[in-house]
Amino acid sequence: MMNSIVLRPVILCLICLGIYWDAATSMVSVWLSSETYKHCFLIIPIVIYLFWERKQDLAVLDYKPNLYLLPVLFFIQVIAFIGDSLGVNLIGHLALYSSIVTILWLCLGNAFVKAFMFPLFFLGFSVPFGEELVPMLQDVTAFLTVELLRIFSIPIYREGLYLYIPNGTFLVAEACAGIRFLIASFALGTLYAYMNYKTKWKMAAFIVASLVVPIIANGLRAFGIVVIGYSTDMEHATGADHLVYGWFFFAFVLLILFWLGHFGAEKVSWNRLSKTASAQTQSLSNVATVGTLLLLLAIPSYTYVAFGSQNKALDLTLSTDLQQSFDARASSLEWQPFINNPHEQWSGTLNQVPTYIAKFHFDDGEYELVNGLSRTYDIDKWTKKSSGIIATEKGVVNTTQLVNVKGENITLFWWFDVDGERTPGGLRTKIKQVLSKVKGNKGKGSFIALEGKDWESLAPLANQLNKPLL
Repeated sequence: MMNSIVLRPVILCLICLGIYWDAATSMVSVWLSSETYKHCFLIIPIVIYLFWERKQDLAVLDYKPNLYLLPVLFFIQVIAFIGDSLGVNLIGHLALYSSIVTILWLCLGNAFVKAFMFPLFFLGFSVPFGEELVPMLQDVTAFLTVELLRIFSIPIYREGLYLYIPNGTFLVAEACAGIRFLIASFALGTLYAYMNYKTKWKMAAFIVASLVVPIIANGLRAFGIVVIGYSTDMEHATGADHLVYGWFFFAFVLLILFWLGHFGAEKVSWNRLSKTASAQTQSLSNVATVGTLLLLLAIPSYTYVAFGSQNKALDLTLSTDLQQSFDARASSLEWQPFINNPHEQWSGTLNQVPTYIAKFHFDDGEYELVNGLSRTYDIDKWTKKSSGIIATEKGVVNTTQLVNVKGENITLFWWFDVDGERTPGGLRTKIKQVLSKVKGNKGKGSFIALEGKDWESLAPLANQLNKPLL
């Protein structure tokens, strides 16, 4: 009977994986395309090993399905549906992970979750998350670098993410934020704490250290690179050198962290369980299996009926009019944005105003108006000095002041247009797109960016761009 009870949730998890296949393939594509998440390929094998290490317990656990989790599973499916409608991949990734954990908990019961809580938690590291922290980490790294340089009386001037010393300039780029090291350190630190500590406070302390140490270490790394550049008159620690130095430094920091953690390590031994399955487990398992299957199929069926037949044919009737409005002599911009996979885009001078427009005729997983890969400006040439928002009669507009390595400053005014309303991006724009889909407009919208000194001078052009051309 035990084999049947354990096998059912495994099959349900495979069905769940099939239902969330787009989310699963999206996760794997992120693992493949981003150096930040290469460690995710190791998470599932590690989780399998953690279960295999205690395989004897699987035969003696008291399996009592927890039917109270059926509403929780339904709630997760609703959130997944909303996330899919919003086009937020992270919600789909989290829903896949949460559904698998909830199915196992629902079908196998509290005793199973108590015995295997850590492997179930550690599986969450397979979800690619953390890129949202990059801007904050860039600021923290720049701050730590400047403060350390001042302590050692090295002349330093900071403007945005540019650091100026007498004999050169450094940019705290996205690659210098330390997010790769932070996420990898957090995952390894959590696993190390589980394998080497029994005391809860020691586990928590080491996990916190695995988060704090990488941030401080990244600041020290950036400080060291600037000092090397300053001391060698920029002959070293430039170009790819600082990346090589960084990885050696990070490897050294991890070794030190684990070496220090070894002094407080405790012998971890698992108490073998001795309970057996109860007689009523089989009937509860039947209810859990049927209920789970119905909940997994209900939301996707509704999604197909509600949105599966929406027409995604492209409407290109306005392309020629908009293209002819631009000055053909100025087809590129100094701050040229990168918008991921738009249906159409234009850049150049419109009414003597440097303008960029990207148009999306519908919104889905492949074509997303709001996408984490998109960049408002060329991050290789410009860095953000300050930002803000402006309330207009047709919605909210973002303002971003940029500075380049030459000290030149420009101001961008940008927004997302959905159904003629200006939105600042993020969740607010996604929700607006869902409402647009409900109205049958397929979530279409545009990204618009203008360069200028003040909003008042740009408002007439901006109002025109909210009308027929889009």
